[in-house]
Amino acid sequence: MSDQQQLWEKYAACWSADPALRRAALGAVAVDDVSYRDPGTEVAGLAELDAYMNGFAGAFPGHSFRIDEVFDHHGRSLARWTQVGADGGAFMAGVSSAVHRDGLLADVTGFFLPA
Repeated sequence: MSDQQQLWEKYAACWSADPALRRAALGAVAVDDVSYRDPGTEVAGLAELDAYMNGFAGAFPGHSFRIDEVFDHHGRSLARWTQVGADGGAFMAGVSSAVHRDGLLADVTGFFLPA
């Protein structure tokens, strides 16, 4: 498994992590001034991303993300992912791209794919 695959898998786990542990886990995969955006939001910094992830966990209890495939080159990566429901079934699919800095995610953009 590539370093980028591992990084994305650790990042994906942050979305469903225990809120008391999420910030530390997120700090291990993203820079302090990380930027994140998806069709519904744009946040800056670990604190805002942590809060957004907390809102996701509240809106989708028991859901998690599975990283299906990662492509990377020149300090950038693209991850294809599946949002998995509490029942273990696929709920949504998407892709996220990232710019990396110091081996961590620095600028992440998520796209939701149509069903």
